[in-house]
Amino acid sequence: NAEEALRRLLQQSTVADKQCLYQQYDSQVRTCTVVGPGSDAGVIRVRGTKKGLAMTTDGNGRFVYLSPKVGGKIALVEAACNIVAAGAEPLAITDCLNYGDPNDPEIFWELHQSVQGMADACRALDTPVISGNVSLYNENNGHAIHPTPMVVMVGLIKDIDRVVPSFAQHAGDHVYLIGKTADDFAGSELQKMVQGDISGALNDVDLDRIHDNLRHLLSEMQAGHVASAHDLSEGGLGVALSETLFKTDLGMDLDLRDLTAAQLFSETPGRLVVTVPEEQVAVFEKSLGDNAKHIGTVTNTHWLEAHLADAEVNQNVTELQRLWEEALPCQLKSKD
Repeated sequence: NAEEALRRLLQQSTVADKQCLYQQYDSQVRTCTVVGPGSDAGVIRVRGTKKGLAMTTDGNGRFVYLSPKVGGKIALVEAACNIVAAGAEPLAITDCLNYGDPNDPEIFWELHQSVQGMADACRALDTPVISGNVSLYNENNGHAIHPTPMVVMVGLIKDIDRVVPSFAQHAGDHVYLIGKTADDFAGSELQKMVQGDISGALNDVDLDRIHDNLRHLLSEMQAGHVASAHDLSEGGLGVALSETLFKTDLGMDLDLRDLTAAQLFSETPGRLVVTVPEEQVAVFEKSLGDNAKHIGTVTNTHWLEAHLADAEVNQNVTELQRLWEEALPCQLKSKD
């Protein structure tokens, strides 16, 4: 059931709103903050210039556990998507490599393979590793943690007036899905929620195609043709569409009849949801071509309406946002 799955996914700890955690910290130190917590990437201004720096931290141990080399690539791809979603050009990364005991041949292999995958992605995305650190021997009762390389990426915004928000801006804007959706469920939030565990192998990542998509999208952002952008990660398209509407009074009417209910929650890497003003549609579509699929429009109804190949989604955004916001505080207070 697509609607029930969406409501449950928004309440998973890896998806739910983290405001109860980050609100405990000062995100306005030295008053340089342009975009604070809650967006795809934080942005700070470079004093005395029009430039800004976008920063994000990403990683997914589930993917690396199932397919270390591909999982390493995905960590870089997600970071790059978050940086570009803010309207920034990815520049470089630092990392923190979190693994179990490397004296165990399997764990050493996970470390070796995932670093190779990260290196491949760094070359493809032109984001050199400028520093990093390692945390090894992470075990509990003899069981190692999932191998988790964390990626911190920084990007440059040449003009902070061109910062792109993560949330839909205006009714009437057109909604586009950047990138192709495949059946990528291994290690996904949907698989973990439905089956209680993760399994399967990951499909490889087309780094060159993703880099090309991000490059063209960034060009359109820098030209002022994109109203908002949000990357797709945990929970796939369904979660990303919901999050794009949270903390707004807007909704969406979407034609997703080429996707099944399950594919609404596929986690194919390298995808983004963007909204484009009516007057910029022609030039945007010419630049992105087949890599941008028109999927609907932003409405003023505050309802998320999506027509799928085998299901319909019609959910009140206010109610979805309530579930998303209340989930983590309730879990932290639970005695279970």
